[in-house]
Amino acid sequence: MNNCIIVKVGTALLLNNDGSLNDDMMNHIVNGLIFLQSQGKNPLLVTSGAVGVGRNFLQKKKISKGTYAAIGQPILMNSYGEKLKKKNIIASQYLITKDDICDRKRFICLLSSLEESLRNSILPIINDNDVLHEARESFSDNDQLTCYLSVMLEAEKVLILTSVNGIYENFGTSEQKKIDVFTTEESLSEIDTEGKNSKTESGTGGMKGKIASLKFPMRCGIDVYIGDGKDKNIFSDIFTEKGEYTKVCGLCDVRKLKGMQKWLFVGADPKGEIQISDIGAEILKNKKTRKSVLMKGVEKVVGRFETGDVVQVSDKNGTKIGYGVVKLDSDEIEKHKGEDDIIVIHANYFLVA
Repeated sequence: MNNCIIVKVGTALLLNNDGSLNDDMMNHIVNGLIFLQSQGKNPLLVTSGAVGVGRNFLQKKKISKGTYAAIGQPILMNSYGEKLKKKNIIASQYLITKDDICDRKRFICLLSSLEESLRNSILPIINDNDVLHEARESFSDNDQLTCYLSVMLEAEKVLILTSVNGIYENFGTSEQKKIDVFTTEESLSEIDTEGKNSKTESGTGGMKGKIASLKFPMRCGIDVYIGDGKDKNIFSDIFTEKGEYTKVCGLCDVRKLKGMQKWLFVGADPKGEIQISDIGAEILKNKKTRKSVLMKGVEKVVGRFETGDVVQVSDKNGTKIGYGVVKLDSDEIEKHKGEDDIIVIHANYFLVA
């Protein structure tokens, strides 16, 4: 989506110490979204906070996260909606589970609706569906959801607002160090494996998962900014490149993913695995030329899957090459492996990871 900028807001920013909504912060966020619109951008908001708002409203400790979210979500949405309405902006609400992205038909419906909202200057407000968190596959957090959405919508930029001004290595220790910029996937991986105490906001774990999620927009050429939501200039600073934040630079080797390829990149949920020969692996690893997975290269089938399922394609050592949609089920592939002139995964339905 042209000129789309995704803004993600964390719970720590939205709530006061007593658990109530921080009205000043919400006004700041709304004004920031309006500023983005004034710059000709199409903003989209991913917001946390429903569970915290519900917990504060109910004043009970022993109740499920989903029920807290069910209570807090309408309160949160109403607050955003009323503030945006005063600025003559219409908001739309989306509660999403990971299944909505992993399922091809849901993915298409979701993407179509989001794009329609943005085309009509309607501001989508999105949150993970915490009510179904235990019953359905869910996102590790809203940072992961944000990064997936950025690829789906081909966002121009992503702004992740936290309670500190970026990503820190060894956060909370005497050795903590703010990282101003990531320019390679390798530099992100180093934090992923070594920065065990790294956090973007105090009290929030799972940095490993957050860093892993940032690789999605990075690989697709989308710049991500992680900054302090209390900074009054944060919305304008992402255009001047002069702010106090951590920037994850989109790689110059931009992936132009369309249709099925885009869905495979963010939504692939493999039901099994196909291991192929060394020669087949080398051919498939060439990202410049799409190639089909052929039966003659198949050496091993792992797991059971049906025609139309997504499977992981690996070399014979089990190292992942990519994902694809199979034309045959696992029994048929097992029966005919090694034969010539049979396509297992067509090139248009295969993505090198």
